[in-house]
Amino acid sequence: MEKYHRYTLYLLGVSTVVRLFLANALEFGNDEVYYWLYAKYPALSHFDHPGFVGLFIQFFTGNLWWETELAVRLAAVIPATIAMYVVFLMGAMLRDEQTGFVAVILYNLSIYGGIIAGIFILPDAPLVLFWLLACYFFMKSIPYEPNKTNRRFMVLGLFFTGCAMYSKYQAVFLLVGLFAYLLIYNREWLRQAAVYLGLLFPVVAIGLVGYWNFENDFISYRFHGDRVSLLSAEFNGTTFGRELLGQVLYSNPYVFVILLLTMLALRKKRLVLNHQYTRIFMCFALPLVLVSLYLSMFRPTLPHWSGVAYLTLIPLLAFYIVSKAISIRKLGIGLATFYVLLIVASITINTGWLLPDPKVETPELAGRRDALMDMYGWKQVGRKLEQFFKEEQLTELPIVSDKWFPAAHIDYYVAHPLGMKVYGLGNLRDIHKYYWINKEYEALDLQRVLYITDSRNFRRPSEIYSHLYQRMECLVVLPVLRNGRTVKNVFVYQLIKE
Repeated sequence: MEKYHRYTLYLLGVSTVVRLFLANALEFGNDEVYYWLYAKYPALSHFDHPGFVGLFIQFFTGNLWWETELAVRLAAVIPATIAMYVVFLMGAMLRDEQTGFVAVILYNLSIYGGIIAGIFILPDAPLVLFWLLACYFFMKSIPYEPNKTNRRFMVLGLFFTGCAMYSKYQAVFLLVGLFAYLLIYNREWLRQAAVYLGLLFPVVAIGLVGYWNFENDFISYRFHGDRVSLLSAEFNGTTFGRELLGQVLYSNPYVFVILLLTMLALRKKRLVLNHQYTRIFMCFALPLVLVSLYLSMFRPTLPHWSGVAYLTLIPLLAFYIVSKAISIRKLGIGLATFYVLLIVASITINTGWLLPDPKVETPELAGRRDALMDMYGWKQVGRKLEQFFKEEQLTELPIVSDKWFPAAHIDYYVAHPLGMKVYGLGNLRDIHKYYWINKEYEALDLQRVLYITDSRNFRRPSEIYSHLYQRMECLVVLPVLRNGRTVKNVFVYQLIKE
């Protein structure tokens, strides 16, 4: 079986190279460029999420010494490679290294694991790594008697649980899974000091986030509470269907079908598997999946909320594939095809090849229906505005925005290279992190400012700032070109108080 360990290392190398290529080829999406702000303006916690994603970015960029898209996304690509190896170890624990190798293939086929948390810099990047490390060490400890070695594994599992909780709030389900397992299957651990010593790590994570929220009127808790509150809620079939479909797509429909077959085989006792491991997977994965689906019955949810739970089940799926002698060669061909499609998609986004000509629209609506434009055009905007601002001697003016997007894109691609400042001039729930960034610019003169909008999200400044600014002048309209065709327009206004 040693050859499968070698195959795994080869696969990890290929996967990393492909994801590095994609990380370098694509511009930042809305969320990614926003989390760059976490590293630029570090804090104990933030409005939307805890602080680990910002720490990851700082570490992998040398505290923003090198902050290209590739450098920032190293904080997702490298941790994902490590997480894949952890999944290999988990699969090898279930059966053998062949199972671990298949688990890594399935991980790469997962849209959530291989792309969302494996390329793009989101809080999911540290969450996935720490969650899987926690599960791995719990697998090595909680099914067994609490001897000296296993107690160390327990403490390590709780350490990584704390790290996961400082990455994203849903990591609390690691504690739910742990104590569900211990209470039902192995209460001996509840008499061990190692458990309560290890709980100090999650407590520290909660304490850091809690202290920041105490200093900021518990704003994060109120924000997320509104997102998941079920008070006065009625069943919403649309949000439930969207969440269920999203979970299938983010897992990859093929992987999801394997999951259903695995669950059916377990139910009918057709898999010869250590039942202790099966219980671990169920305890750590199912609660988050079921709670996400339940919440979606009443409120809008996002399918990536439960993505890490599906990754937790991947070693179990690999066990099923190996046990049923499903062709690994065909899996490999499928993965190679998947990689080719991803590379073609990135080229298409940047060149417009294979895409139809954009429909003729008004300048204010160009590109509004083109979802691919979320990751294209801002570099071009930055170059054009750099020249324009320097020629017109506008680089000393602040740029205002009433929403965190496109404010973060403007900040990274336009303002930051020129040493300009972006000020969030709007309400807290729209500007998010900029509410705190503004405090660093308290002495900023806002008598005369610039306002930038694009045709993807066009809004005239008169719709937003007429109560603050009396003079509003459109200085320039810049087309964003792809393959010689205008795909969107950027509008720059000057606003002046009289």
